[in-house]
Amino acid sequence: MRFISCFVITFLLISNSVYAQKSLRLKKLVAKKSAISSTIPLSVVEIPTGTFIMGDENDTSSVTKKERVKPVLISGFYISQTEITNAQYREFVHWVRDSIAARILGGEYIKINGSDTAVNWKLASKINYNNPQIIEILGDFFIDPSRSVDNKRSIDPKRLVYLMHGFNYLEAAKKENRDRNPTEFIYKYEIPIYPDTLCWLRDFGYSNNEHMAVNYFSSPKYQNFPVVGVSWNQANAFCDWITKQKIYPYQIKNKLSQGGRCRLPTEAEWLYAASLDERTAQANAKAAKKKKDTSEEQPARIFPVNVYEGQKGNIGLYNMTDNVSEWVLTSYYEGGENFQNRFNPDIQIGTPTTQSRFQRRKVIRGGSWKDTPSMQTTSNRSYDDMDATHSYLGFRVVLNMPQ
Repeated sequence: MRFISCFVITFLLISNSVYAQKSLRLKKLVAKKSAISSTIPLSVVEIPTGTFIMGDENDTSSVTKKERVKPVLISGFYISQTEITNAQYREFVHWVRDSIAARILGGEYIKINGSDTAVNWKLASKINYNNPQIIEILGDFFIDPSRSVDNKRSIDPKRLVYLMHGFNYLEAAKKENRDRNPTEFIYKYEIPIYPDTLCWLRDFGYSNNEHMAVNYFSSPKYQNFPVVGVSWNQANAFCDWITKQKIYPYQIKNKLSQGGRCRLPTEAEWLYAASLDERTAQANAKAAKKKKDTSEEQPARIFPVNVYEGQKGNIGLYNMTDNVSEWVLTSYYEGGENFQNRFNPDIQIGTPTTQSRFQRRKVIRGGSWKDTPSMQTTSNRSYDDMDATHSYLGFRVVLNMPQ
């Protein structure tokens, strides 16, 4: 009996040590300054494997709604402590800018290894975009000053395009596709990645938001504020960039198991993380209680705030109920809760290149700075087209690392 007890204790110590090392590796990875350009750390919170009730337990208005409330099991993952910030997303934009410029310039800005070419980042990250010779070679990569509002030459945001390239495992796994050539499931498409800064003007008619449209993404004042004006497709591209340019190289360099990935959280993961957050739950209850007593309501926010100045939950997550609403990975499908799996539930229909409006809808979770206190809850749910952009909509990310 003593032997069994010692064995169990030893096993637990080893397991905890391995898990702690994995957690430490991940935190070093996301907090590490990029070799390309510096950025503020991407802090993560560990969410353990567990079960939670998905659905509104208090909604007993009908038998059907009561049956939709069910326990689901979620695998462990890491989720970013805050929404992705302007500074973090700007690093992605600058990487795309410099990689495209380096390939146009060629020469010493490109490394050639056999039939493969790669960007020489030691030089590409230092490209002087004010150099007349650089400007002349890059040509229409810049907007002509005569077409610029301030009559200055600047990079054309429309030229900042990220190539999404990968394999569609969901389609390949379908039984009806088992005899098809695997190459048929390789996808390639381009995503313009510069944020839609004019969403500040479109979202609120007859409102003076011009200063936000001009300054919010570009000004250092807002670098630690959540990035907005980013579509689901753009958020997905950011995750793909983190995976391929940070996680993959880190795993190869340190001879770690392959398979790490950055992505948007599924709706179930987002809700599970929120359910572990006691202060968020308390905030939801408090907000619901205030519905009938407006005199107790706190002053409404005007615009987003610094991601670390908002409400912090018990497990360390910020702003799950307010600041900005957040894209999740899951597709919006009426009645989807009736057939989705109870193990890591998620619904994916269509692809980013589909033209079907029905298949392009993605779920949005949480309240935002524009919402009334009664709507600033984790139960706030909506959807929009995967190319939609809003001044009150951002995202956070999930990171998975293999053992």
